[in-house]
Amino acid sequence: MNKIKQRLSILLITILGLVHSAKGQSDLTFYHLGEITPQSSIYNPVFFPDADFYISLPVISGVSTNFNNSISYDDVFASIDGTDSVEFSSNKLLSNLKDGDRMSFDGSVTLLQVGFHIGRTSALQVFVNERVKSRLYYPKQLMEYLLNGNGEYLGQEVEENNLRGQGTYYREYGVGYTHQLMIGGSKKLRIGMKLKYLQGFVQAEVDEDASIRLMTDEDNYSVTVSSNQAVLRTAGIESMDNASYLMSNDNTGYGMDIGADFQISPKLNVALAVNDIGSITWKEEVVNYELMESEATFGGLDLSDFDDIGESLKDTLTQLFDYNEIREGSFKSKLNTRVFVSGSYQVIPKGTVTGTIMTRNDLGSQSFTYGIGYTHKVSRLLTVSTTVSRKPKQGIAVGGGFAARLGIVQLYTSVDNTIGFNDVRNMQNLNVRVGINLLFGRRSEKKIQKDDLSNEIDYQPKEKKSKKKFSPFPDEYDLDHLEEID
Repeated sequence: MNKIKQRLSILLITILGLVHSAKGQSDLTFYHLGEITPQSSIYNPVFFPDADFYISLPVISGVSTNFNNSISYDDVFASIDGTDSVEFSSNKLLSNLKDGDRMSFDGSVTLLQVGFHIGRTSALQVFVNERVKSRLYYPKQLMEYLLNGNGEYLGQEVEENNLRGQGTYYREYGVGYTHQLMIGGSKKLRIGMKLKYLQGFVQAEVDEDASIRLMTDEDNYSVTVSSNQAVLRTAGIESMDNASYLMSNDNTGYGMDIGADFQISPKLNVALAVNDIGSITWKEEVVNYELMESEATFGGLDLSDFDDIGESLKDTLTQLFDYNEIREGSFKSKLNTRVFVSGSYQVIPKGTVTGTIMTRNDLGSQSFTYGIGYTHKVSRLLTVSTTVSRKPKQGIAVGGGFAARLGIVQLYTSVDNTIGFNDVRNMQNLNVRVGINLLFGRRSEKKIQKDDLSNEIDYQPKEKKSKKKFSPFPDEYDLDHLEEID
């Protein structure tokens, strides 16, 4: 039983670790850079770079990390007077914590991506990506109870229902297709779709109905803890060192991205995309931990030492709760679906302003991110962009990015929160994307050449044909001086 309890503790810590290990995916900043890179199709499947053909290589072509936290370092730690040291401040943490606050981490690595045009109006892409996603909501009421102590809750029952957390690691194999239509003879509509085969490796999630109740005795301050029959579902935790499992297993699923881009006028475009529609069914290496609906009493929990909080919580949880370990059956987990709605307007010949709203499903709740960006094509070699955005439970962030093309080699990067580096202690998000691609040919230059050729044909003056005169006299006779007689 001790071994089983130890495993449960490791799993609980793993869920937290998936979040805390994040040190930095760029969302709107990279999106506003436009369809300059192959990786832009992650946000809208109709996006395709200015190339006839491209190749994105393993790892070096695309690495992204996206870490977001509702609270910052300075919201948790306070300076010790007269020293350069800091200490954990429960009062500071609780005063800054709000209902619905969360931590999240998204990461992706390009393993391979290839794309090419089919004729003038269609394009095809094939891709393989590694992806990691995790979400954790702060149980504010429970944290207040634990950090403030139970003295304020004598004879009262405290119930926490926001025990939500999820971590997923999977691989996606996919193909994408884009086609352009002409509407009304002049307006361009592009539609696209990506179909994905998903290979799951690790999953850990807390059942959405999980809850815990705490009652403090008025006489001896002891705490009675009770819980419902909550379930911690996991898969693949014990097989991360198994090479064959990481190549192929029975944890599979399907996904889809759909998107559209409509050119209303030569300067105005609107776009819509719905990404990560789908789910994974976990069948292999499944281990579920079902808490017994029970009640237990203990004397207290010392959380005064921040360094020992994790160990104290682990010991208390394993002592209080009985559970069943179930190594059979299967369960399904949905992907975190995202929706992008944007409009862009060309304000100057080489400059475009784009406004975007992004919404995503986080553990059953919808969160919204808003942003406005400016993208400028400095030259045929360099495009730069800057974005101002606002994420859930956070303030304003200013980001920037660029894409440079040197021959067939393209370099790109973007950072969502550049100002945050000036005050790292108050930074709440760090979103970075970087990579190198190989692009061959330019579709835009061929279009210009085609238009120029078309213009020459259309506007070349035509020679006026004249009637050929016939004469009975040989050519050597010069009779031009004679007047024509009707």
